[in-house]
Amino acid sequence: MARAAARDAELLAAAGHAVTWVRREPALHAAQIARGADTTELEWVVDSDYRYFPTVSDPEFGYVLHVVDLAVNKLMAAASRREPRDVVDLVRLHQLHLPISAIVWAAVAVAPDFTPEGLLAEIRRNARYSAEHFRTVRSDTAIDGEIVMRTLRTALDEAESFVSRMPTEAVGTIYLKDGTPVMPDPAALGSYVVHKPRRRGHWPTASDISSAMLDRLQRPIP
Repeated sequence: MARAAARDAELLAAAGHAVTWVRREPALHAAQIARGADTTELEWVVDSDYRYFPTVSDPEFGYVLHVVDLAVNKLMAAASRREPRDVVDLVRLHQLHLPISAIVWAAVAVAPDFTPEGLLAEIRRNARYSAEHFRTVRSDTAIDGEIVMRTLRTALDEAESFVSRMPTEAVGTIYLKDGTPVMPDPAALGSYVVHKPRRRGHWPTASDISSAMLDRLQRPIP
């Protein structure tokens, strides 16, 4: 990581950008990049490749994490630091992609020192934000901190109830329906395909999932 950061800094400097290092730690390098009046911050981090899915090609970023792995990382961030952006992103993931209940159940596989209950408790401990905190978060639209916090608290309550009804031996998994990660019903776990993480991630291989993927490829992407 340190070698990659140094090489990138050289390329940026050669292209006329000013590079100011903000942090240089064994697992994290951060720098402010400036050119004229424009600035941005770049981070280089050490990350595990133990994931649920492979990275996904993206025309803007090159490669991005699958939304499940992105959600797991964001939940771990919310549990390990006090940063209002983490809560905003986690709530958005909860509303648009996968409920926090399913995310926290999956996260334990990549954070073996934690239990789902422990992660939820850490998120509650860190998530003490006021409206002023949310005003520091950059967003195209105004963020209503009260709504964000109310949604988070409700989601955490639902997650605690969900975790209490799940079998302990199934922790650290996600559940798929027709190839799509879903929020499982604890009373009907046999109706889903269980998907576990491994190094570099992997796509599920059950026959019904393969059929669903082929069907998806034949339909236009909105």
